[in-house]
Order: sequence, then structure tokens, then C-alpha cells
Amino acid sequence: MDFNMKKLASDAGIFFTRAVQFTEEKFGQAEKTELDAHFENLLARADSTKNWTEKILRQTEVLLQPNPSARVEEFLYEKLDRKVPSRVTNGELLAQYMADAASELGPTTPYDGVSLCHPGWSAVAQSRLTASSSSRVHAILLPQPPE
Repeated sequence: MDFNMKKLASDAGIFFTRAVQFTEEKFGQAEKTELDAHFENLLARADSTKNWTEKILRQTEVLLQPNPSARVEEFLYEKLDRKVPSRVTNGELLAQYMADAASELGPTTPYDGVSLCHPGWSAVAQSRLTASSSSRVHAILLPQPPE
């Protein structure tokens, strides 16, 4: 293993210089480094894409790992002959996140035209598939639970 003390000291110096500059910019004691407008736009789009991807991923995990308490609640309503209160399902929420991501990120991204369709979902969630104005439509058809 080759250990170069001069390179380590140089890298540490650069790190501390950048940390000081960043801290001064945040506290308003130094001028902020000006970035190209196109680069600023790319940074904003990258942050937005990252946020939507994480949000969609979390909701997909929720959809694939159903909440046992929701199943118990549905079972109790069924046994008590009561109507289950209408609420947004995990699949509908995922479809809404996908539609919102597509509208925010634009038609040139892979998020455009992606929809979910599942038997039994509300007409709003199912219509996302047919109402898409995109030339490319991707459908994620989820399996129907056995009855």
C-alpha cells in the first residue's frame, strides 16, 4: 500500500478550503459562486427527479408490502356487514405520484405516460392509462388478489 503524505496533506487542505468557502457562502459572509444558468437548471431537475424517484419507490414498497391492519379493518367491516369507508388506496396513490412526477418533469422523461391499472380501482386511476396524451404509454398491470 503506497501512502503519500504530501498528497494527503494537499487533499486535506483543499477539503478544508472548500468547507470554509461553503460555510461562508451559507452564512452570507462571502459571495456565492455563480454557476451557469443551464447548470443550475440541470441541478434543479436532478433534485426533482431524485425526489420523485424516492417518493415513487417508497410508495411502491408500501404497495408491495400491504399493511396488515388495513386487511384486518376490511375483514371486520365485511363481518359486521358495514360498508368500508372510501379512501385512496396504495395503488391509486402510486398512480397519482407517477402522474404528478410526469407533469412536473415533462414529456421528455421516462416518467411521462406511466400509469397503473388494476381491476377494482377507481375510474380516476384507470383513466390515467387511456387519457395519456403521450405517444408512448407504459402500463403496469398489477395482479388481482385471489378471491
